[in-house]
Amino acid sequence: MKKQIFDDIKERITRLVAERRLREAFSLTRSLAEGAMRWEVSDRVARAEENYRYMLEYAARGADDPGRDRMADELGATVLEVVDLLERDNRVLDETSLYYSTFRFERTRPDETPAALIESYTRAAGDASPLAMASQSLGEAGRRERRSVLEAMERRLFVRLWVTHPLSGADAQAAREALSSPVLPSYFGELLIGALLLGSLEFYDSAKLELIMEAYAANPASRRGAAALVAMLIVMHRWRARRLSDKVANRLAALRELPLWESDLHTAYMELARTRDTERLTAKMRDEVMPTMLRLRPDLEKKLGKTPLKEFDLESAEENPEWEELFEKSGLADKMREISEITMEGGDIMMSTFGSMKSHPFFSDIANWFVPFHADRSEFAGPGAKFAGFLEPMPFLNDSDKYSVALSLAQMPREQASMMMGQLEQHGDQMAAAQAEALNAGSADRRNMINKQVQNLYRFFNLFRRKGEFFNPFAAGVSLVEIPAIAADVSDSSTLGVVGEFYFRHKYFAEALAAFRVLESAGETSDALYQKMGHALQRLGDTDEALRMFEHADMLNPGSAWTLRRLARGYLAAGRPREALAALDRLEALEPDKAANALLRGHCHLQLEEYDEAVRALFKADYLDPESGKALRPLAWGLLMRCELEQSRKYYERLIASRDPLPADYLNLGHLSLAERRFREAMNFYKLNITARRDPAKPGTSGDSAAAQEAVEAFIADMRSDTTALLRIGVDPKLLPLIIDSILYELG
Repeated sequence: MKKQIFDDIKERITRLVAERRLREAFSLTRSLAEGAMRWEVSDRVARAEENYRYMLEYAARGADDPGRDRMADELGATVLEVVDLLERDNRVLDETSLYYSTFRFERTRPDETPAALIESYTRAAGDASPLAMASQSLGEAGRRERRSVLEAMERRLFVRLWVTHPLSGADAQAAREALSSPVLPSYFGELLIGALLLGSLEFYDSAKLELIMEAYAANPASRRGAAALVAMLIVMHRWRARRLSDKVANRLAALRELPLWESDLHTAYMELARTRDTERLTAKMRDEVMPTMLRLRPDLEKKLGKTPLKEFDLESAEENPEWEELFEKSGLADKMREISEITMEGGDIMMSTFGSMKSHPFFSDIANWFVPFHADRSEFAGPGAKFAGFLEPMPFLNDSDKYSVALSLAQMPREQASMMMGQLEQHGDQMAAAQAEALNAGSADRRNMINKQVQNLYRFFNLFRRKGEFFNPFAAGVSLVEIPAIAADVSDSSTLGVVGEFYFRHKYFAEALAAFRVLESAGETSDALYQKMGHALQRLGDTDEALRMFEHADMLNPGSAWTLRRLARGYLAAGRPREALAALDRLEALEPDKAANALLRGHCHLQLEEYDEAVRALFKADYLDPESGKALRPLAWGLLMRCELEQSRKYYERLIASRDPLPADYLNLGHLSLAERRFREAMNFYKLNITARRDPAKPGTSGDSAAAQEAVEAFIADMRSDTTALLRIGVDPKLLPLIIDSILYELG
């Protein structure tokens, strides 16, 4: 069956299950199974439907059944599980993605189950342990060979576990034992969690989610616990519309009893939220910071004299006023201060540096993105082992970036590599010192641990060479408040307040609004909350709802000038100038003689066609703030509508001379010239209006016939809409068709 047809049927079945219309869902699912000739699946659907019919029959008798809802949910979950299996079978036939290519290969080796591979790996890990290799007096070549064999087995096991769906009881038990094994390498558990996560993002499997949750519960404070926590939250967000099985729900209830659960959830929510800002930070580093530094290079070298630029430390700029002045004038100082603040908050500024360092063949293998960094990798044998050992404990680099650095250093001349290591060491010391100054070092360490796990995953989903074939959980953000099973755990004001503030401060208004709405529904109300909700809604284009929020804020704090200003602007934008003026009257009492308020008042009166009041307010605005020129355009129009043509022309000419004129300015000057019976001048201004409507930024638009026609049509529409205004200033409307045709003749 074609993928699009199957997807449409699956979407319909999913909707039917959500609406509890199971009879239709069973019918469609059975048709899919029979069409694919999956008779064992069809039998499973038939058995589930039979149970459903028994339940309906029992309900029809009026019998009380407290487990009815749970049973209906379980039957719906069965339908979705079956559809997932059928979808996988349908797509494996011809889909070329890495997942399905790997799945097709693994189907040719049915005996190499995850359980069998884990058993083989456990034996090999024992042979490759330092003690075993020491007892056998293996040389460096022998140790490297054993490590290579072990790494190959890790990669093999990773892909098998990744594409195995659903996980059988034997496979789940083998993975459970491996995750808790004290004899397997410490990093191995994290690798398994990565495979479970990646497989779970393709298809929901409660057995995999249970394993991830168990891994967190076993040792929450460890690196493995942090990896499991992040994986669990991402999987739960991916499948937030799915019902959790009783076993998973019970496991989640047990997690809530853990001492670290609340703080870990708060920390993970914040770190997942930060990923929304990574793209902006990467762009800032790439497009602003680095170009500015390159642009300053010649000036720096002049001021540094004989000091080589590579030996120059940015902090030493404070010792020389000329250097400091150079940084301040260029804007680099502000950018560096912002980057420093972002770094201390946990922002991922390294993405811009290491994003381009993932071309090494090491990163072509999917498993290598999920294996924690450890210095005894076969790639680091010889001199590279020293560099890798130095990198391993560095807290400010995530695993993926450590591999990037180590693999790059291994290819560098020794002198250059040593210099780079020295710079990294200095940066590491600075970060360690900053963390040591923190009030709660333990909390900072835990945050860093979770932060690095999030960054590891962010790197894979955004930098892997075949990233487009994977569901990217970070593309739309991972909002924990959207997960029904844990929404209550993160809906407290301390958690949502911090997350919402982060989104709001960095201008992710949709996410901020979602967080603020949950706070409001939980009873958290304040004028500041409603102000922020209103601002977010305004920036998202929902003026009416924004006004409602500002009105709430005004009720709670009637003395806020900020709220009154937003109310006035909102009412004006919504075409409610009378209400805007009422808000401005109150604002005037708080902020008398403010240019912005006078300007708003002028716009209100213009909208009401109260031109005398409008001109008075706009004269005041121009007097209070002549430099901005914001009052020129509305003032010129107000004077024109009062038939003060000479004064209006003076302001329009001042506007065109000192500002970038808009097409409307030429249109209004044409109207003014018509009122003064300067017909040739009016036609020239109208032609300028048509020319100005063409976008000069788009190549070829000046000669584009479609763009030219569009500009003419827009001009004609504006002329017709201004008929009443033209009549007001004494222009006979009968002239307009004649003028338009004359202009069209001249334009050809």
